[in-house]
Amino acid sequence: MSKSRSRRFHWQALSGSAASVLLLCSLGLAGPATAGVITLCPSQANPGVGGFGVVGTDVAGPLDATCGADSAVKIDIGASTDYGKLQFGSSTPGWPTGLTLAGLGGLSANVDYSTGGSDQPYFLLPFIDSSDSLGQGAASDQILMIEFQSNALSGNTLAADPSTTLFNLYDNTTGSYLQGGQHHTNTIAGWLSTYTALDSEELQGIWIGEGLTGTDTGAESLTVNSLDVTVPEPSSIALFGAALAGLGFMGFTRRRRAGRASA
Repeated sequence: MSKSRSRRFHWQALSGSAASVLLLCSLGLAGPATAGVITLCPSQANPGVGGFGVVGTDVAGPLDATCGADSAVKIDIGASTDYGKLQFGSSTPGWPTGLTLAGLGGLSANVDYSTGGSDQPYFLLPFIDSSDSLGQGAASDQILMIEFQSNALSGNTLAADPSTTLFNLYDNTTGSYLQGGQHHTNTIAGWLSTYTALDSEELQGIWIGEGLTGTDTGAESLTVNSLDVTVPEPSSIALFGAALAGLGFMGFTRRRRAGRASA
């Protein structure tokens, strides 16, 4: 996460417009918007392990020095038709407050994964579509964006890019796929472009799942070692507002998984 650099200026020697430019430059705000990466501890994920036919265990991980002993979470399911997930929600320590679909810059989880078939783990993004524009049962239904990407896992990295990674839409309250079904996919950016009302919807969580393949290809084991969430740099926004207020400036800125039955 970048840190802004501050310098001292003799403001009385500058015009108001020149002072504005210099202050914004000193805060690192005159250039493109910056972003930060927040690392979440798997063992602190709240509400934690969920699904069915699943066993979750805290195990030693690479973040033990910062998150505490047994910082990773191992999720085992006996068959690929079972379902396991690690749920990071708003009560998870370090969760980026007010994270919206439009504000999500990317996801990267370090994982260890094994399967008896060709399955892969995947991200699920729960939210409420208050505009009731997706064809769901009701405006209060929980909607899931479910990663439907054949190459989501690369080595030990499970990643999602809002501009390139494909997701489908699922009504988790009624248990039905939306907007054409499971195989009708789009990127997060694509869905937001079509349904602009979703821009401001806050994420209820970030889930990492395994299983629900529809056919049994054997047991699966997923260990989540860390989760990195890329978000807009909040400190820059706050400093920008403080700078404008101090100068009296007025203005404004602006899965690939066949037969997944439920989530």
